[in-house]
Amino acid sequence: MDDFDAQRRRLTAFLGLLFTSEIISVLLSLARPAVRLGAAGDGIPVRLGGAPLLPAAAAWPVWRGRPLDFLGAVDFAELAVFGTIPDLPRSGTTAFYYASETPRPWGDACGQRDGWRVFTGDLHPAEPPPGTVSYPPAELGAAPFLSLPSPQEPVMRRLERVHRGFLAEYEQLHAVWSRHVTPDAPAHQLGGWPDLVQRPVGPDCLYASTGRPLETLDAPELSADDLAAADDWRLLLQLDSDDRLGWYWGDPGRVYFCSHRSAPLEGAWLTVQAA
Repeated sequence: MDDFDAQRRRLTAFLGLLFTSEIISVLLSLARPAVRLGAAGDGIPVRLGGAPLLPAAAAWPVWRGRPLDFLGAVDFAELAVFGTIPDLPRSGTTAFYYASETPRPWGDACGQRDGWRVFTGDLHPAEPPPGTVSYPPAELGAAPFLSLPSPQEPVMRRLERVHRGFLAEYEQLHAVWSRHVTPDAPAHQLGGWPDLVQRPVGPDCLYASTGRPLETLDAPELSADDLAAADDWRLLLQLDSDDRLGWYWGDPGRVYFCSHRSAPLEGAWLTVQAA
C-alpha cells in the first residue's frame, strides 16, 4: 500500500476525471489519514480476537449480568511508523470489549453505556470468566490509506446543495476508491472517516451519550451547535463482520468505536449499523 503522499497524488488524479478544480480542492481537504486492517502479511501485524488483556487491577467488565467479550487489542506504538494520524494515539495498547452476542447493545441509548469497554494503560493477560464468548486469534495487516467521507455525511449533503448533481457522481467515486484502498473485505479500520452502512455515526454518538432518544432510522435533526458537537466524535475502530473471527453484525453490518476528541479513550461510545 502506498504512503499517504503517494495516495494523495493518486486520489488527485482520480478526482480530476470527474470534478472541477474547486470540488477537488474541497475533497482533498476532507480526506483523512486512516489505517486499514487487511490481509495478514500486508503491513504491520495487528491481532484481533485471541487472549484477552486487562489492566492488572481491573475487574472483568459486565453488562446486565453478562461478561463482555474481548474483541482485540491494538498497539498504537507499532503504527507510529505511518506518521501522525489525527484522533489516534501515538503510543500505548488499547483493548476493546463488547457484549457481542444477541441481544446486544446497539449504542442507541444512554443506558447501554456498560455494554462495551475500552481499556488503556499497562495491560496484562486475563482469564475470561464463564459465559464469555472467546473469539479465535486472527492476524491482520495494518496499512495506511486516505479515507473519504461516505456520501451520507452532512458535509457531502452540503456540497450537493451548492453543486447540484455532485452527489450522484461522488457516490460512484466513493465506492471505487473504497474498493481501491480496501480491496479485501472485511473492512476493518482505525481512524479516518467511517465506512457507513446507514447514517453518520457522530450524531448518533452525540445523541445517545447525552441521553437524547434515537427513535427513528433517519439521522437526527441537528442544530448548528449539534453539528459542531457531533464532529467531535471521531472513529477510533471500525469492525466489520468477519468469518475468521466469528463476528456477524449484519449483512452488511459494522461496529464503530468512536472517541470524543476532548476525552480519554476509555470514554469511547459504540454504535452498530446493519442493513
